[in-house]
Amino acid sequence: MDVHAAVYARQSDARENASEASTTTQRELGTAEAKRRDAKSVTYYEDLGISAFTGVERPEFEKLLQDCRAGRINLLIVYYISRLSRLDPLDAIPVVVELLNLGVTIVSVTEGEFRKGNLVDLIHMFMRLDQAHNESKNKSVAVRGAKATARELGGYVGGKAPYGFELKAETRLTADGRPIVIQTLVHTVNEPEVIRDIWATIKKHKDAPYDPKRRRHPGSLGGIVNSMNNEVIVPTRGATYGKKTKDSAWDTKTVKRILRDPRIAGFAAVPVYKVREDGKTTSQIETYRILRDPETMLPLQIYEAIIPPEDWHELQEWLDGRGRGKGLSRGESLLSAMGVLFCECGAVKTSHADAKPVKRSYRCRRRKVLPGQHTGDCTISQAALDDHVGRSIFALLREVEHDHEALAVLAEATRRFGVANESPERSRERATLVAERADAVRALEELYDDRKAGGFRGDIGRRRFIAEESALLNLLEAAEARIAVLEEAATPVIPIAEWLPEDPEVDPIGPGSWWNSAPLDERRKFVKLFVDRITVSKSKERGGRGPVHERVNIDFAKRQETAEDGGQRAL
Repeated sequence: MDVHAAVYARQSDARENASEASTTTQRELGTAEAKRRDAKSVTYYEDLGISAFTGVERPEFEKLLQDCRAGRINLLIVYYISRLSRLDPLDAIPVVVELLNLGVTIVSVTEGEFRKGNLVDLIHMFMRLDQAHNESKNKSVAVRGAKATARELGGYVGGKAPYGFELKAETRLTADGRPIVIQTLVHTVNEPEVIRDIWATIKKHKDAPYDPKRRRHPGSLGGIVNSMNNEVIVPTRGATYGKKTKDSAWDTKTVKRILRDPRIAGFAAVPVYKVREDGKTTSQIETYRILRDPETMLPLQIYEAIIPPEDWHELQEWLDGRGRGKGLSRGESLLSAMGVLFCECGAVKTSHADAKPVKRSYRCRRRKVLPGQHTGDCTISQAALDDHVGRSIFALLREVEHDHEALAVLAEATRRFGVANESPERSRERATLVAERADAVRALEELYDDRKAGGFRGDIGRRRFIAEESALLNLLEAAEARIAVLEEAATPVIPIAEWLPEDPEVDPIGPGSWWNSAPLDERRKFVKLFVDRITVSKSKERGGRGPVHERVNIDFAKRQETAEDGGQRAL
């Protein structure tokens, strides 16, 4: 019978210099063994960077099994039996038995031949499989112990250093005085400045409307990536240090992942990897979990911050608002790109430019029609909607003395005006407090998610849950109390007299009015003080010519307790 050989090689870790000496050796020796046995054909299978101990799927090994089952292979050659499996023998034996029953002879270059019907061979193989499993198991335990010790001493055990940092070896002493070499994260020479420049660009342009003369908005991730790749050339880490990646370019996913990392704010954090539907953990980072002091529940700050923590929290809020249908508007208009203008279906409305101002409109940016949503487009005239919104705000201002709801709107607008015009010192303190509040909310959400997932069971778990919840709520309440003090101390004078004509018969948005002569940016700020949301419904008349006041609902300003007060009620 003709011999059709398969040479299977495996190596747990891919080497950065691409030498892959281990698999090359396995392949060369396997080929020599196949020739010695006069194999008519030799097929190579190689899994690189995959452990046989973890149970992670090995694509080439699975392909080898399929070829054996199809009768294409009757001789399997490996360097060590451990190349086949390092799983518990009880898990590995069914695969080995299946191969032997298929008539496949298994040959280890270093350990001999194993074939069906030879009991001594089987015993020998099972002993080698057990030995390989125990070697990996003991190594795994030793590695976990070493990582735990390094972590306790402040070492970094997360593999490659995240962008902005590099690894630095330090010798520290354990509790019993033993010197241990650990890896710590320190700033690189150039990368932290790249992160700071990205954030500075976002902060400068994030509230600016889209300029139709430019291809991309300068404050968007796409605009920043385009600039780093084509204008002010910023090399990627791969281009700086790698050989295979010397031609790599920036992309929005990479930039977003870097900006999401809490470590750039100095926080101790660990990545949380995405889990597939079958329960297997992938290498894709889904989010990060910030590590906290077990008593105070404050975030642990163990690294030098690249950007201040309060800026990082502001950045996260901005990133949360990115995504399909949430981008910056195309064209300068009064109501777009402020997060206030929406269609009845929930989608964002954006401006649609036209050469003639009378034909400019706001359109629904919905991507997909869901059950119960409007069919066709939902469009409204820019001029008509802008006019309606402006007149509605001034009508409310004229009713302040006689309407409690209007007075409440004015109170919130006054608070927002004070925040927008407070001193730099007070603004920095507020930003820090808002960051602390947002962090406490984030930690509470993680705590409740952990409990919902089955954590904190038993008496000890319940006590820990209550203690952590109490500490976080105390942090939240302290931040809110100080923010309230800041707001109470701020006594801004909102310039109603400047905005509103003294004569009630004068058109508040007509010729000669403040509204009519104010720059677009000032009118946008004015609207943002008084309006939380504008919802436009589809016109019942063909061509979108239905009365504007019948199609538009305006939610005037009110304290957003879920968003601005840390979400305590939502919890």
